[in-house]
Amino acid sequence: MDTGQIKNDFTYYKGFEGEGEVTFTYAGLCLHIWDGYIFQIVGKPPLDGKGWHGMTRDYNQLEGPWDEDEADVDAVEYLQDLKHYQGKHLETAQAEQVLSRLIELFRQAAAQHAYVHIEVY
Repeated sequence: MDTGQIKNDFTYYKGFEGEGEVTFTYAGLCLHIWDGYIFQIVGKPPLDGKGWHGMTRDYNQLEGPWDEDEADVDAVEYLQDLKHYQGKHLETAQAEQVLSRLIELFRQAAAQHAYVHIEVY
């Protein structure tokens, strides 16, 4: 990945330097997000008997990027999963903003039948 061409957005990682970080990269944009916001979104999934999918599955079962430290993930699967959290009250307004940003990023990638690169630090 040519990082010279990537626009880094640290909005949701500022103030958490040195703590867990997850990056989401697609189409020249790299979102740096504090792991605590990811936990607030998918870390306490409902046990509804339908199984976990996308980011919920990978995060809670330590698969994909949470197993290998990085992976290219299916934007459609992650988008469908994240949409389930829309309208649910999250712990902080920042986590809700992160959810919106992630949904938009995955929506753009899904429209192009593309993958999103995720790295976990």
